[in-house]
Amino acid sequence: MSMLQMTGQVANVLETPKNTNREGQEYGGYHQVQLLCNQTLTNGETRMEIFTLRTDHPEEFKKLKGKHVSVPVGVFARGGNLNFYMERGGLPKLLQPTPEAS
Repeated sequence: MSMLQMTGQVANVLETPKNTNREGQEYGGYHQVQLLCNQTLTNGETRMEIFTLRTDHPEEFKKLKGKHVSVPVGVFARGGNLNFYMERGGLPKLLQPTPEAS
């Protein structure tokens, strides 16, 4: 089990377009999932934020579009910002709705 889990609502699943750079190398063509997540601020307010993560299993996320899930993630710092990535082979786990979310 992963040490870090990201929870959110599956908002979108997409495939990035394939293209070729100036050197003739192809890039793109991978799948991403967008999760709508709640972030609690220091003053107790909640901010909604979308996180876009690469996935090897787009069909698993498409089945759960609009549902709340948990996914295993890793994190790294770049340029003073934290960036998240889904662990290789990471699959969504459907979360049961809480009474206040209903």
